Amino acid sequence: MDSSQLQQRRGGLVSLSPSQTPRSSDKAARDLRSGETNSSSKQDKEKGVNVQVIVRCRPLSEDELRVHTPVVVTCNEGKREVSAIQNIANKQIDRTFLFDKVFGPTSQQKDLYDLAVSPIVYEVLEGYNCTIFAYGQTGTGKTYTMEGGARKKNGEFPSDAGVIPRAVKQIFDILEAQNAEYSMKVTFLELYNEEITDLLALEETSKFIDDKSKKPIALMEDGKGGVF
Repeated sequence: MDSSQLQQRRGGLVSLSPSQTPRSSDKAARDLRSGETNSSSKQDKEKGVNVQVIVRCRPLSEDELRVHTPVVVTCNEGKREVSAIQNIANKQIDRTFLFDKVFGPTSQQKDLYDLAVSPIVYEVLEGYNCTIFAYGQTGTGKTYTMEGGARKKNGEFPSDAGVIPRAVKQIFDILEAQNAEYSMKVTFLELYNEEITDLLALEETSKFIDDKSKKPIALMEDGKGGVF
């Protein structure tokens, strides 16, 4: 999407929401907050942070259940906590981590999307640049969360659809309901070994049989400290 980047069975999500960022016009309000109590200041600081860290813990896979893999992570969605149990030198060490939102192993795709992603899509349509970034090691569930299950052949929207198809559907549903004229630009880029490849460049994919022989997109400095 031009003003939103949506990138990858149930791993961590980091969502950036610029609409919560304090603007320069809010200086008086920020100065006023600095003199309030610690509890209210903490709440206001949380409102002013435009990065949210959301964790989704996947259930054990069939292979893990078959070999009786122990469960070492527990989720408390109400308290937004994830607890990890680790044995070091025959000593059990429990650690608890607090996040902006927590989704446990039984969480559904729709619930995660409605609570964590849908509000950001509305902000995209209001003109903000937003990013949803999936992070986690191999096997944590990034692809399932971001892409979901296979598409149904009869054209129905699958219940296990992930963030990307749900976001696209939501955008078009809103735009069509408004009967507005609109245009959309989509890019699908692969970043691997510090090389960027355009996965939608048909002229490139038709020239080369081996994906490894694709010509990567050049990265250059724009002269203002940025990269394009």
